[in-house]
Amino acid sequence: MSDMKSGSPLFIDTVGGGLASLAAGVARHLGHAGATAATSSELVAVPGEVLTALAEIGAQVTSVAHLKDVKPTGEVVQLAEWSLYLLAPSEGELERLSAARIARDKIERRLSPSSS
Repeated sequence: MSDMKSGSPLFIDTVGGGLASLAAGVARHLGHAGATAATSSELVAVPGEVLTALAEIGAQVTSVAHLKDVKPTGEVVQLAEWSLYLLAPSEGELERLSAARIARDKIERRLSPSSS
């Protein structure tokens, strides 16, 4: 995988864990079985569109821990540096799903061995 230097990356977001769970799910789908997700926000909330976007590629959602409770065993990936986003629950369902699919595809391209 182009950006991953370890088999157990920890993906961190600051917005409830949705992006971290999405990234860890994609990473596991691509062969990083030890990929984990964490958030630095107080609330953990993985939106339904993340589950849908992962299911579309045959991947599964990963649980999200609070960052303060995690001890990294591999590379730490701050997703804020990857220009990814999910939309707020107040946005339309199709728009939220579209944003999740775009984020998933960006993550997949970034982690794919062929993107080196």
